[in-house]
Amino acid sequence: MPDLESKMGDISLGEIYTSEKTGCDDTGDGTENKPFKTVLQAMRHAGKEPFPIIYVDAKEEGKKFEVVAKSQLKKVQKIWVRESYKSADKAKKEETDADNRLKNLEEAKKIKIEEDKSLPKAKLIKIFNGKEHRGSRVKIYGWVHRLRKQGKSLMFITLRDGTGFLQCVLNDVLVQTYEALVLSTESSVLLYGVLKEVPKGKSAPGGHELQVDYWELVGLAP
Repeated sequence: MPDLESKMGDISLGEIYTSEKTGCDDTGDGTENKPFKTVLQAMRHAGKEPFPIIYVDAKEEGKKFEVVAKSQLKKVQKIWVRESYKSADKAKKEETDADNRLKNLEEAKKIKIEEDKSLPKAKLIKIFNGKEHRGSRVKIYGWVHRLRKQGKSLMFITLRDGTGFLQCVLNDVLVQTYEALVLSTESSVLLYGVLKEVPKGKSAPGGHELQVDYWELVGLAP
């Protein structure tokens, strides 16, 4: 029985059908009844060389399929090779990027930040009351509504707390921690800093922004 199964497997892998007339690269499976549309898709399906016998629409009247011409096979094979190299390069880049991200995350775990106790004590406020606390050091609980990172040393957060929105600016070591790297929208945070009026010509909710000097991640977004 194992020998028979092996032979049946060889038969199924021994030929792939394509048809520009009736085939489909999306829904076809390479069989005579459900051919692919293109020879390139047949090669993708095979995955590696040597390819099985590939059939195409027959030119001779009365015949449905014929073996693809060597010239056509060679032409499409060049495209397949280029595509394979691109796929391999892309996979390698994705693997390298993933490795680098893991490495960066591990390095970031070593970076710890602490509140500077020499600064004035921060007063807990709501965003709605921000205007009357400009120039003062405050702390605000909220959710990350928007998040934008600029390079490795600058991050902008639009914070919301149910009473309004607030633009917050974090820089340097504050954006290099593990918590900063994994931060995403809808995460809950506690931000400390001084509320400053935005310069003329620039706009922000409430007309001011929080220059953050310390922050804590309360909870990551689900």
